[in-house]
Amino acid sequence: MYCGQCGKQIDDDSRFCRFCGATQPPIADDIAAIVLAIIAIASLGKPDASPSSNAEAVAGMLADNMEMQADNMDALADATAEPVVPDAIPEKTDVWSYTTDVDKVRGGTSYFASTTSTNTVHQDPPYDSATTMQLTVRRMPSSGTDVVLTISSGQMMCPSYEGCSGTVRFDNGAARRITFNGPADSSSDTIFVIGAKSFIGSLKKAKKVVIEKTLYEAGNPQFEFDVSGLKWEH
Repeated sequence: MYCGQCGKQIDDDSRFCRFCGATQPPIADDIAAIVLAIIAIASLGKPDASPSSNAEAVAGMLADNMEMQADNMDALADATAEPVVPDAIPEKTDVWSYTTDVDKVRGGTSYFASTTSTNTVHQDPPYDSATTMQLTVRRMPSSGTDVVLTISSGQMMCPSYEGCSGTVRFDNGAARRITFNGPADSSSDTIFVIGAKSFIGSLKKAKKVVIEKTLYEAGNPQFEFDVSGLKWEH
């Protein structure tokens, strides 16, 4: 059996724990013998005591003892059980996605870091009702360093021959105007930030960026980005 105090294994007939000295509860057989002896002695002074009442008393006391021993074993199991370790909280995943592209014909490597807006913008059909904006920092041998904004659906109305503008805010700083150029292929879903290197410098220091840009028939929606932890040395 096990000591009800320290939980270490001791002899079944031990009255005291040899490790911690705690008194051990008697086992069921000993209790039964003690109870029968008590009843026998008590019966000597009570001639009218019936065997059935004595048997019921013994059964009740034995049941109480067995319940006590069961409680002791449960307590011992709880004390010796391995502690439950809560699931570890996963670390925050990097909000930036990094890719490279090797030009096997002309030589050179292009580098990209992209993140998507944490919010969506509603647009009426035929455009996507949950439009997002992707912010991409890139370095290409053919064009140098750029910051590219691309929406998942809709039109940003920024022709390459005249450009356009919007508003940007880094963290809790002041909102400021920003200018863009449209792509040479006249795509309406993509624009390029003018002053890319300065913009990247602000990105590397910021945790949050909000960009406001006019969309065709969708007003001036604001796209929010988590930009913390940008790793860009190109």
